[in-house]
Amino acid sequence: MYAPSKQEEDARLREALLRVEIFRKVLDYYKGANLPEMQYLGNTLVREFHLDPALHDEFSRLFRENTAFLKIGSGFSSDQPEPTRSPERHGDATVVMAEPKKETGLRCFAIMPFRERETARSLGFFDEVLRALIAPSGRDAGFEVVTANRDGSDVIQATIVNQLLDADLVIADLTENNPNVLFELGLRIAEDKPIALIRAKGTPAIFDVDNMLRVFEYDPNLWTSTIEHDRTKLLEHIKGSWENRDSALTFMKILRDRKAAS
Repeated sequence: MYAPSKQEEDARLREALLRVEIFRKVLDYYKGANLPEMQYLGNTLVREFHLDPALHDEFSRLFRENTAFLKIGSGFSSDQPEPTRSPERHGDATVVMAEPKKETGLRCFAIMPFRERETARSLGFFDEVLRALIAPSGRDAGFEVVTANRDGSDVIQATIVNQLLDADLVIADLTENNPNVLFELGLRIAEDKPIALIRAKGTPAIFDVDNMLRVFEYDPNLWTSTIEHDRTKLLEHIKGSWENRDSALTFMKILRDRKAAS
């Protein structure tokens, strides 16, 4: 039977696509059809969906062809029959990446580069770090993990500033020493609130930061084995940053001590 309208036909085609479990799960995982390069996609297909590597290329081709045909981009949710607009069009500057298994009321805000600027990093590097490393580790530490909407502009918006100031914990990825990230980190430091710093191995140290705060370094290869190892270490780092928040020696405490001593 023919669908009564083009809109109904599109809805039925989307429903058919979502009946393919692996397609639905990947759409939900990436919050849309924008996939990273195969270097990172392959890791995720094995780690999260247990898909045989021999099928990765065929999966990628079929997934991209079908989602392009159905005009599915970012901001897609399998809970709705229609593709949703991107969070930026809704006016939302942030997106929830993970939620703790038990309600804790704690929220961490992840700040990191929006895109890769160094040629040594493949497209999708920071998305993979966020989804495969930061989000699961923050979740397991008991935090709701929130970040800036990466489909929108990388201009720092008022909502992002509020998250920086209000979040219980901020996780800052210093990889590439991105100016926006450093500016956001400065705002958080000025509030004298808990911060967990991370960066890819090989990132040049920042003298003042490294002398005051511990920085966790993760393996930039982002292989499944290295991610699993680094998740455990990052979980410990996040817990330590939170549990020692009252005793940690911070920039603002040092400034206050110096002012009191003068």
